Amino acid sequence: MFTDHVAVISGSAMGIGRGIAVGLAQRGVNTVCLDIDAAGNAQTAEQVRSLGGQALALTCDVGDRSQVQAAFDKTLRTFGRIDILINNAAVWLDCALTTGTYESQTEAFARSMNSCALGSYYCAMAAVPAMISGGGGNIINIVTEHIKAGRYITGMPASGYDCAKFSQWRLTETWAVELKKHRIRVNALCTGAVDTPMLRSVSTKTAEAGMKVEDMAAAVINVLAHGPGGPTGQSYPFGFTGTPRETSLREIAALAP
Repeated sequence: MFTDHVAVISGSAMGIGRGIAVGLAQRGVNTVCLDIDAAGNAQTAEQVRSLGGQALALTCDVGDRSQVQAAFDKTLRTFGRIDILINNAAVWLDCALTTGTYESQTEAFARSMNSCALGSYYCAMAAVPAMISGGGGNIINIVTEHIKAGRYITGMPASGYDCAKFSQWRLTETWAVELKKHRIRVNALCTGAVDTPMLRSVSTKTAEAGMKVEDMAAAVINVLAHGPGGPTGQSYPFGFTGTPRETSLREIAALAP
């Protein structure tokens, strides 16, 4: 059902974004990879091509409105359509009020919000007109378990990351209502620890005990598999930190139609 579809994935140079790009490519999806890491992004695109898919690697800071618009213009010139948007880009930075300097902390908070909250909005704003013209589409926001009661990380220094993810969560529900009449589904994946370079920079132990990036790809595919009439506005919880991977895989399988 995904053959020749086009997916735009932010934060695709490594980790979850790369895993999703590869997982979609295995099912015939052509991918547009957006990231500030040009070298890593090119490697992701090459992995997609090795699977027989088409890939476009674009160096893009999704927190920059002009760069996002240019990237989506290039996407449409290349492929002529956008079917799937995966808002995955995010950074985990120390934004605490009692460390660093005014310049360092405000810059970290701005980067956190720009890459995730504003980046998700800019990418959706650029993608939606093409989806409407094409008769529908899917937006999936990669959120976090932290938005769920009992999983908050209040008091940790990465307040910018969490604020951005809460914003993504609210955008998911708002966009779902607005876009339903256009046959555009909008959902979020609210997940726990995934073994990625970003998490390893914070806690190797937590990363090693978490899900794998291919598990996240499976979750995306299972949500997409419901088709145009499937659920929208959902924030799917699975794989919370501390959950055995076997349990997480069962939760992911349950997302399928």
